[in-house]
Amino acid sequence: MNRAARTLAVVIAALCAAAVLTPPARVAAAPALGAPDRVETTPITGDPGLGDDVEATYVRLHYPSPYSTMAHPEACDWIGFVRYRAKSGPEHSADAEAVLTVQPGTYSGAANLNIQAPQVVRKAAAKGKSVEYISLERRANCAEDRTGWEAAQRAGDYRVAAGYYFQGAAVDGRTYRYQTPQDLTYLGEYGLALTLDDWRVVIEHLLPDPAQRVKSFCGGHSLGAFLTGPMMAWNFAGDPGVSDASGFNLCGGGIIPEDGFAMTDPAGLSGTGLIDQFASAAGGLVKNAINLLLQNGLGSAQWPVLAASEIMNTYQLAAMAADQDPDGDSDIGALVPAELRTEPWMRAFYGKDYLDLFTGANLPRDFTLSNTAALGMLFDQNSAEYVLQAGLGFYDCPVSGKTYPVPNGLASVPILGPTLFVIPLRVGYGQNYVPADHAARCGWRNYDQVWPSSIDGPDLGRGAPTDRDHEVTDIGQFARSMNPGWQPVDFFEQYTPIRLITDMVFAMGLGRDGDLSNMQYRSGGILNFLLHGDRWQSTPAGRRNLTLLSGDSPVQNAGLGGLLPYNAKFIAGYRHYDIVTAAETQNSGVPELASTYIANFLIAPA
Repeated sequence: MNRAARTLAVVIAALCAAAVLTPPARVAAAPALGAPDRVETTPITGDPGLGDDVEATYVRLHYPSPYSTMAHPEACDWIGFVRYRAKSGPEHSADAEAVLTVQPGTYSGAANLNIQAPQVVRKAAAKGKSVEYISLERRANCAEDRTGWEAAQRAGDYRVAAGYYFQGAAVDGRTYRYQTPQDLTYLGEYGLALTLDDWRVVIEHLLPDPAQRVKSFCGGHSLGAFLTGPMMAWNFAGDPGVSDASGFNLCGGGIIPEDGFAMTDPAGLSGTGLIDQFASAAGGLVKNAINLLLQNGLGSAQWPVLAASEIMNTYQLAAMAADQDPDGDSDIGALVPAELRTEPWMRAFYGKDYLDLFTGANLPRDFTLSNTAALGMLFDQNSAEYVLQAGLGFYDCPVSGKTYPVPNGLASVPILGPTLFVIPLRVGYGQNYVPADHAARCGWRNYDQVWPSSIDGPDLGRGAPTDRDHEVTDIGQFARSMNPGWQPVDFFEQYTPIRLITDMVFAMGLGRDGDLSNMQYRSGGILNFLLHGDRWQSTPAGRRNLTLLSGDSPVQNAGLGGLLPYNAKFIAGYRHYDIVTAAETQNSGVPELASTYIANFLIAPA
């Protein structure tokens, strides 16, 4: 019997046992609270967004995680972050007036926050306040191979990276090796407990005195936004009486979720006694069976059909090309092979019509584009689908409307257009385009070079396909932040552990045993709302909450279920990425709003 078959047999046996016995929830003792034993710092240069007034430093902490027991590379005993501070401010974080630590989203790295971080620091400094913005790099980044990107940066030629990652070329005697799920089994342990413990370590390193943590704020974008809820609800000592070890004291100033929201118990099971215990125990059996699979080869999205690392490498290559040679002719289609690890993803995200799901005839590689236009086609809200969207500008060539996944022009349908069909339009569907001619070269209009704003927004399908109210991110800055060659962190986290996502689901009420038992300060939820009149959605311990949502992001649909905080702020015209990538200078003449809200929140009296 091979390893996979043995694992499946164990899982089946566990589930069969669950049908007979429902043991009480297992509460594991929390590991002793550890601290880093070494610190390394590296200045970061080469980012025009820093200006002359903001300093960025890459900080690495040597901290072998007590939650990582399987064999793993030595690099995975380190955690890191990028520290942004005003050059005019205090040298030590403990002397700043506020410190914000921010988690990136799913499959996102610390460089996701390159554009927002300096803006927040600069805006606070303009009001005489010193704040620090800490962009966290999750531990799973240790699995990445950066050899090709660094070599391409030294050579000033993105094709060096293409050769290394896609064509088998050697760099300094080393060749790229695709990592299989079996190579990454240790990521099956990288769940919620490990991630939050790493977050704790960073906060305690920056602010060693517990009394200082009233000026500690915790934030996140996308998945990172959802992590702020469990962080606030976590007790790191496993003892509710040890308040210094609680997440709501580590994040004593409050939380800042961006295009996501904090919640700790959406079902509201925390006040139901035996029902809560039963749900935790029963769900724990399922969770433990899933974790067994995750630790035996299914810990990351490295599959024969769809492989996260190869998709992210394609994106980063396009960004490096746009950063190094923005007006050059894109040759990404020739450099990146079409294969099962990437092709289904590209067809699902970039097809012009449903037939393209089968033919792949209108994908980015099929058009004649500048390097900047190629990047725009991958991420602009008028081209890409679902949440991989930012308002980067528009094609500088004749275009043709897409019919996938929603046809353009739905707003003009009588009766249904202004009512039912307006919903997909508001979240980025039904206003998507491709160049009209495969052979004609297409350039790119930056966000500040598109059509003038209009009070009613774009006349979809008949007039201008977009306007300046809906384009907010500078594609040059976007390419720079996504280029992994010049910086020690990445825009993408190629190997986001699946366990982090499954743990998030179980921690919300079903399966909070084992290392999830530390999520002890839950509140809110529908049952509390119905039985006790508690607020449907609230965060633990009454800490302040600034929830920022992109006005045209699918995340806003959670409001239909009453899950969004009552005081959430919507930023009109923004897509999912825009909330952290929007340019400092906006077409409206108003300062960029997300960073403005954050800076004001950090420096406002509690």
